[in-house]
Parts: sequence; structure tokens; C-alpha cells
Amino acid sequence: MFNSLLMDQTVVHIPRHYGEDDRGNDAWIEDPGREVMGCSVQPLDSAEYLTSASDQIVSRWQFFGPKDMGLKATDLIEVDGEKYEVDGKPGLAKAVTPFLTHTSAVLKEFTG
Repeated sequence: MFNSLLMDQTVVHIPRHYGEDDRGNDAWIEDPGREVMGCSVQPLDSAEYLTSASDQIVSRWQFFGPKDMGLKATDLIEVDGEKYEVDGKPGLAKAVTPFLTHTSAVLKEFTG
């Protein structure tokens, strides 16, 4: 993978699937998370949405991780105690050398 100085974060990959919660309601079910080393999460952009009922901020982050981590569009990534949703389909960024091949995804966070 990339130089360890660039990919120096450890995150928690939390797979999710759609199913029934303990009350029988349809819901996203979080599977146990696992730590993934050799990652990087960098800020992209934010947008603020103001309405008469609420003030919401959507922040987006660029994620880079190991090529074999199995990240899916429904999963969560936890970084420094904050959970982020995968926004769209993660991709496998292939390179000239397998050493540089990595998982790439955009993460999003809603606040407000």
C-alpha cells in the first residue's frame, strides 16, 4: 500500500445489512466492527441546509484503505470515535504496481 506515513490511521470497519431489529422492525443492522490499519481519512467539503424546521450540515470525507478490506456502500467507518456512512459505491483504485492498489470511498456525516 502507500507509504506508511500517508496511511497512518486505524479505523473501525462496521459492516451493515438490512434486516429486522429486536422488535421486528425493518432496520439497518450493524455487525461487529473490526479494526483496519493503514488507512487515511481526509476532509472534502461541507454543505449547510437551513430550513424553518432545522439546520443540518452534511460533511464529506475522502477515505483510503487496504485493497482487501471488503468495504460496501451500506457500511460504516468509525474514525476517532465518530461514525461516517459510505456515500455511494466504494472503488478499488488499481495502480501500476499492486503495492499502490487501494480501496477508495467518500464518507458522509450528518449533524444538526
